[in-house]
Amino acid sequence: MPEQRKIVTAAPENSETPLDQVRGWVTPNSLFFVRNHFNPPALDPAAWRLRIDGCVERSIEWSFDDLLGLPERTVFATVECAGNGRSFLGPRVPGVPWGAGAVGHAEWTGVPLRLLLERCGLKAGALEVLFEGADQGTEPDHPEPMPFARSLPLPKALHPDTLLATRMNGELLNQAHGAPLRLFVPGWYGVASVKWLKRIEVLDKPFRGYFQTKKYTTQRDTEHGRITIIVGPMAVKSEIIRPKAGDLLGVGTNRVVGLAWAGEEAVAKVDVSTDGGRSWSKAELMGPQAAYSWTLWEYLWENAEPGTYSLLARTTSTGGRMQPMEYDALNLGYQIDFCRPIPVRVAAATRTYAEIGNLDALLFDINAYAEENVRMPLDVDAQYSAGGGI
Repeated sequence: MPEQRKIVTAAPENSETPLDQVRGWVTPNSLFFVRNHFNPPALDPAAWRLRIDGCVERSIEWSFDDLLGLPERTVFATVECAGNGRSFLGPRVPGVPWGAGAVGHAEWTGVPLRLLLERCGLKAGALEVLFEGADQGTEPDHPEPMPFARSLPLPKALHPDTLLATRMNGELLNQAHGAPLRLFVPGWYGVASVKWLKRIEVLDKPFRGYFQTKKYTTQRDTEHGRITIIVGPMAVKSEIIRPKAGDLLGVGTNRVVGLAWAGEEAVAKVDVSTDGGRSWSKAELMGPQAAYSWTLWEYLWENAEPGTYSLLARTTSTGGRMQPMEYDALNLGYQIDFCRPIPVRVAAATRTYAEIGNLDALLFDINAYAEENVRMPLDVDAQYSAGGGI
């Protein structure tokens, strides 16, 4: 049976990347997780238009062909749903009951949003940029139909890596991933990357839409009291993908393999514990360690003896952020970044002799490809800056 996404809800589809089947740095489009709030709209690229208006000197409208003719930029980036891992929380919290697989890594290509905003001319009062998708629907506490809409602070909207994406892993976007055009905000949770984009409005005041006031917010305690924060940049996180929870291992040397990511930063290191967090050992990072991107890692657990164990992985970013041991309840069911224990059992009936770096050839072939192509964003940026495009 071919590999496929794991369906969490069918209508609208919400499905996970099968992390236990990950074989390399880039997630194939067919396995890349899907998050839908409403049913996907059926859009005809030939008739579709994108309009930018609001606090700008000139309102401009583009066709899909217009956008394809503009200079492009390519970014490799990991995207995670802000509720990824929600099913592991107790007591249960509202929202889609994601396992660990609402995350994936891809090559994203599109027009830098900054280029279009500059052509429209930003007025002096510009503060945020609002993005509205063509999908519409209702929520239990919002019975009136509404489009999915989110805003970005102006500095993030103008960042050269913030894209109006047309391609994913070299292919034109499909409907599930936002065709014909989606916003892509590398390093931020997926909710920021509005799909089926149809309208952009530059605002001179903060946006107070449903998906960043009623939903997708966290809270923090400060010296001035508790404040609400809109979900944005991704947290530092790791996942153990092999062995799986409940696996039976052999005595000797076992391989622990996983993924780690750090939002806008690169992964600096991953530590592994086989005793529930009492002691830690350094894992080996494999393949590229790049901003925005997840990193494959492996750890050889030597001298495993019969018994029951709790495996943990903990990631540190290049900026010094470290994955927490416990979940912060003020995250309100989002940003589920704590070190999640993986229980396994070692039995005396079998012996294992794992060796460092002895993963299957396919994994290394894909990593070699990734290491070669991770330099692509720099090449694309040089061409874009020179005005040549690609």
